[in-house]
Amino acid sequence: LARKVATTLSGDPLTKKDLATCYTRGDWLNDEIINSYLALIVDYLRRTNHNAGRHDKPRFHAFNSFFFSNLRDKGYESVARWAKRAKIGGPLLLDVDTVYIPVHNNQHWTLVVVRPGERSIEHFDSLGALSRRHIAVVKTWLRGELGPQYVEEEWRVLPSLSPQQDNGSDCGVFLLSTAKAVAIGLEPLSYGAADTPLLRRKIVAELMAGGLEGGFDPAQGGQALL
Repeated sequence: LARKVATTLSGDPLTKKDLATCYTRGDWLNDEIINSYLALIVDYLRRTNHNAGRHDKPRFHAFNSFFFSNLRDKGYESVARWAKRAKIGGPLLLDVDTVYIPVHNNQHWTLVVVRPGERSIEHFDSLGALSRRHIAVVKTWLRGELGPQYVEEEWRVLPSLSPQQDNGSDCGVFLLSTAKAVAIGLEPLSYGAADTPLLRRKIVAELMAGGLEGGFDPAQGGQALL
Protein backbone atom coordinates (compact mmCIF):
# COMPACT_ATOMS: atom_id res chain seq x y z
CA LEU A 1 0.00 0.00 0.00
CA ALA A 2 1.14 3.56 -0.72
CA ARG A 3 2.24 5.38 2.39
CA LYS A 4 0.03 8.32 3.39
CA VAL A 5 2.04 11.37 4.43
CA ALA A 6 -0.64 14.08 4.32
CA THR A 7 -4.40 14.51 4.01
CA THR A 8 -6.26 16.78 1.63
CA LEU A 9 -8.92 19.22 2.80
CA SER A 10 -11.55 16.73 1.63
CA GLY A 11 -9.98 13.99 3.75
CA ASP A 12 -8.33 12.03 0.96
CA PRO A 13 -4.78 10.76 1.45
CA LEU A 14 -1.72 12.24 -0.20
CA THR A 15 1.03 9.67 -0.52
CA LYS A 16 4.78 9.92 -0.59
CA LYS A 17 4.58 9.04 -4.28
CA ASP A 18 2.18 11.95 -4.92
CA LEU A 19 4.45 14.45 -3.20
CA ALA A 20 7.51 13.05 -4.94
CA THR A 21 6.07 14.19 -8.28
CA CYS A 22 6.28 17.71 -6.94
CA TYR A 23 9.53 17.53 -5.02
CA THR A 24 11.62 16.11 -7.85
CA ARG A 25 12.46 18.48 -10.68
CA GLY A 26 11.87 16.68 -13.94
CA ASP A 27 8.64 15.04 -12.76
CA TRP A 28 5.17 16.12 -13.85
CA LEU A 29 2.76 17.01 -11.05
CA ASN A 30 -0.08 14.50 -10.87
CA ASP A 31 -3.82 15.12 -10.55
CA GLU A 32 -3.79 14.65 -6.78
CA ILE A 33 -1.25 17.43 -6.29
CA ILE A 34 -2.99 19.79 -8.71
CA ASN A 35 -6.44 19.26 -7.18
CA SER A 36 -5.26 19.32 -3.56
CA TYR A 37 -3.26 22.52 -3.92
CA LEU A 38 -6.03 24.35 -5.78
CA ALA A 39 -8.32 23.36 -2.90
CA LEU A 40 -5.86 25.01 -0.48
CA ILE A 41 -5.94 28.19 -2.56
CA VAL A 42 -9.74 28.27 -2.55
CA ASP A 43 -9.79 27.60 1.20
CA TYR A 44 -7.36 30.50 1.72
CA LEU A 45 -9.48 32.82 -0.44
CA ARG A 46 -12.70 31.92 1.34
CA ARG A 47 -11.19 32.37 4.81
CA THR A 48 -9.45 35.67 4.05
CA ASN A 49 -12.56 37.07 2.34
CA HIS A 50 -14.99 36.10 5.13
CA ASN A 51 -16.65 33.57 2.84
CA ALA A 52 -15.98 30.34 4.72
CA GLY A 53 -19.25 29.95 6.62
CA ARG A 54 -21.46 26.94 6.05
CA HIS A 55 -24.29 29.14 4.78
CA ASP A 56 -22.16 31.55 2.76
CA LYS A 57 -22.60 31.45 -0.99
CA PRO A 58 -19.17 30.44 -2.30
CA ARG A 59 -17.37 33.25 -4.09
CA PHE A 60 -14.36 31.12 -5.02
CA HIS A 61 -14.18 27.66 -6.54
CA ALA A 62 -11.76 25.28 -8.23
CA PHE A 63 -13.01 22.47 -10.40
CA ASN A 64 -10.93 19.33 -10.35
CA SER A 65 -8.69 18.25 -13.19
CA PHE A 66 -11.37 16.03 -14.74
CA PHE A 67 -13.88 18.84 -15.27
CA PHE A 68 -12.32 20.30 -18.41
CA SER A 69 -11.63 16.97 -20.11
CA ASN A 70 -15.22 15.86 -19.51
CA LEU A 71 -16.55 19.15 -20.84
CA ARG A 72 -14.29 19.04 -23.90
CA ASP A 73 -14.82 15.38 -24.78
CA LYS A 74 -18.43 14.75 -23.72
CA GLY A 75 -20.05 18.18 -23.77
CA TYR A 76 -21.84 20.32 -21.21
CA GLU A 77 -24.29 17.60 -20.15
CA SER A 78 -21.40 15.60 -18.65
CA VAL A 79 -20.65 18.42 -16.18
CA ALA A 80 -24.11 19.96 -15.90
CA ARG A 81 -24.40 19.17 -12.17
CA TRP A 82 -20.86 20.07 -11.12
CA ALA A 83 -21.49 23.75 -10.45
CA LYS A 84 -24.81 23.03 -8.73
CA ARG A 85 -23.10 20.59 -6.36
CA ALA A 86 -20.60 23.34 -5.55
CA LYS A 87 -23.50 25.75 -4.86
CA ILE A 88 -22.50 28.04 -7.72
CA GLY A 89 -24.87 26.69 -10.39
CA GLY A 90 -27.09 28.66 -12.72
CA PRO A 91 -27.54 32.39 -11.97
CA LEU A 92 -25.54 32.01 -8.73
CA LEU A 93 -22.44 31.73 -10.89
CA LEU A 94 -22.58 35.44 -11.69
CA ASP A 95 -22.00 36.24 -8.00
CA VAL A 96 -18.75 34.25 -7.93
CA ASP A 97 -15.44 36.12 -7.93
CA THR A 98 -13.06 33.46 -9.24
CA VAL A 99 -13.30 29.97 -10.73
CA TYR A 100 -10.11 28.01 -11.36
CA ILE A 101 -10.20 25.40 -14.13
CA PRO A 102 -7.07 23.24 -14.49
CA VAL A 103 -6.54 21.91 -17.99
CA HIS A 104 -4.55 18.79 -18.86
CA ASN A 105 -4.03 18.40 -22.59
CA ASN A 106 -1.32 16.47 -24.47
CA GLN A 107 0.79 15.93 -21.34
CA HIS A 108 0.69 19.64 -20.52
CA TRP A 109 -0.97 21.53 -17.66
CA THR A 110 -2.45 24.99 -18.16
CA LEU A 111 -4.91 27.12 -16.18
CA VAL A 112 -8.12 28.90 -17.08
CA VAL A 113 -9.33 31.57 -14.65
CA VAL A 114 -12.95 32.66 -14.98
CA ARG A 115 -14.16 35.74 -13.10
CA PRO A 116 -17.94 35.60 -13.53
CA GLY A 117 -18.59 38.83 -11.65
CA GLU A 118 -16.29 40.68 -14.04
CA ARG A 119 -17.40 38.61 -17.05
CA SER A 120 -13.80 37.73 -17.89
CA ILE A 121 -11.87 34.63 -18.95
CA GLU A 122 -8.11 34.23 -18.87
CA HIS A 123 -5.92 31.34 -19.98
CA PHE A 124 -2.39 30.92 -18.62
CA ASP A 125 -0.04 28.68 -20.60
CA SER A 126 3.61 28.40 -19.58
CA LEU A 127 4.47 27.27 -23.12
CA GLY A 128 2.79 30.30 -24.64
CA ALA A 129 0.40 28.40 -26.90
CA LEU A 130 -2.71 29.97 -28.39
CA SER A 131 -5.73 29.33 -26.20
CA ARG A 132 -8.74 29.95 -28.45
CA ARG A 133 -9.82 26.31 -28.33
CA HIS A 134 -9.70 26.12 -24.53
CA ILE A 135 -11.58 29.41 -24.24
CA ALA A 136 -14.25 28.10 -26.61
CA VAL A 137 -14.68 24.98 -24.46
CA VAL A 138 -15.10 27.07 -21.31
CA LYS A 139 -17.66 29.25 -23.07
CA THR A 140 -19.77 26.16 -23.80
CA TRP A 141 -19.92 25.59 -20.04
CA LEU A 142 -20.85 29.22 -19.33
CA ARG A 143 -23.52 29.09 -22.03
CA GLY A 144 -24.97 25.89 -20.62
CA GLU A 145 -24.78 27.05 -17.01
CA LEU A 146 -26.22 30.53 -17.46
CA GLY A 147 -28.71 29.92 -20.26
CA PRO A 148 -30.32 33.20 -21.35
CA GLN A 149 -28.23 35.09 -18.79
CA TYR A 150 -25.12 34.35 -20.83
CA VAL A 151 -24.58 37.33 -23.13
CA GLU A 152 -21.57 36.75 -25.36
CA GLU A 153 -20.87 40.46 -25.83
CA GLU A 154 -20.49 41.00 -22.07
CA TRP A 155 -17.62 38.52 -21.72
CA ARG A 156 -14.01 39.52 -22.29
CA VAL A 157 -11.09 37.23 -22.99
CA LEU A 158 -8.17 38.92 -21.27
CA PRO A 159 -4.69 38.88 -22.78
CA SER A 160 -2.78 36.70 -20.35
CA LEU A 161 0.93 36.90 -19.78
CA SER A 162 2.23 33.71 -18.20
CA PRO A 163 5.80 33.08 -17.08
CA GLN A 164 7.43 30.58 -19.42
CA GLN A 165 8.90 27.24 -18.39
CA ASP A 166 12.34 26.23 -19.64
CA ASN A 167 11.80 22.46 -19.68
CA GLY A 168 9.12 19.90 -20.44
CA SER A 169 8.02 19.05 -16.91
CA ASP A 170 7.35 22.18 -14.85
CA CYS A 171 3.94 23.03 -16.33
CA GLY A 172 2.04 21.90 -13.22
CA VAL A 173 4.25 24.05 -11.01
CA PHE A 174 3.47 27.05 -13.21
CA LEU A 175 -0.25 26.27 -13.08
CA LEU A 176 -0.29 26.21 -9.28
CA SER A 177 2.06 29.16 -8.83
CA THR A 178 0.02 31.29 -11.21
CA ALA A 179 -3.19 30.29 -9.41
CA LYS A 180 -1.59 31.36 -6.13
CA ALA A 181 -0.35 34.62 -7.65
CA VAL A 182 -3.88 35.42 -8.84
CA ALA A 183 -5.23 34.62 -5.37
CA ILE A 184 -2.83 36.90 -3.49
CA GLY A 185 -3.04 39.78 -5.96
CA LEU A 186 0.36 39.29 -7.53
CA GLU A 187 1.24 39.63 -11.19
CA PRO A 188 2.04 36.12 -12.47
CA LEU A 189 5.05 37.49 -14.34
CA SER A 190 6.67 38.27 -10.98
CA TYR A 191 8.14 34.75 -10.87
CA GLY A 192 9.92 32.67 -13.47
CA ALA A 193 11.56 29.40 -14.42
CA ALA A 194 14.54 29.98 -12.13
CA ASP A 195 12.18 29.91 -9.13
CA THR A 196 10.66 26.49 -9.81
CA PRO A 197 12.91 24.44 -7.47
CA LEU A 198 11.85 26.67 -4.56
CA LEU A 199 8.25 26.72 -5.72
CA ARG A 200 8.14 22.93 -5.81
CA ARG A 201 9.36 22.77 -2.21
CA LYS A 202 6.89 25.43 -1.14
CA ILE A 203 3.99 23.52 -2.68
CA VAL A 204 5.01 20.37 -0.81
CA ALA A 205 5.40 22.27 2.47
CA GLU A 206 1.96 23.86 2.19
CA LEU A 207 0.32 20.57 1.26
CA MET A 208 1.94 18.94 4.29
CA ALA A 209 0.78 21.82 6.50
CA GLY A 210 -2.74 21.71 5.09
CA GLY A 211 -2.91 25.39 4.20
CA LEU A 212 -1.22 28.40 2.67
CA GLU A 213 0.95 30.41 4.99
CA GLY A 214 -1.06 33.62 4.68
CA GLY A 215 0.00 37.19 5.31
CA PHE A 216 1.18 37.63 1.72
CA ASP A 217 2.37 41.08 0.71
CA PRO A 218 2.10 41.69 -3.06
CA ALA A 219 4.66 44.48 -2.66
CA GLN A 220 7.25 41.74 -2.16
CA GLY A 221 6.80 40.70 -5.78
CA GLY A 222 7.77 37.12 -6.54
CA GLN A 223 9.14 36.67 -3.02
CA ALA A 224 5.53 36.49 -1.81
CA LEU A 225 5.25 33.15 -3.59
CA LEU A 226 8.49 31.63 -2.33
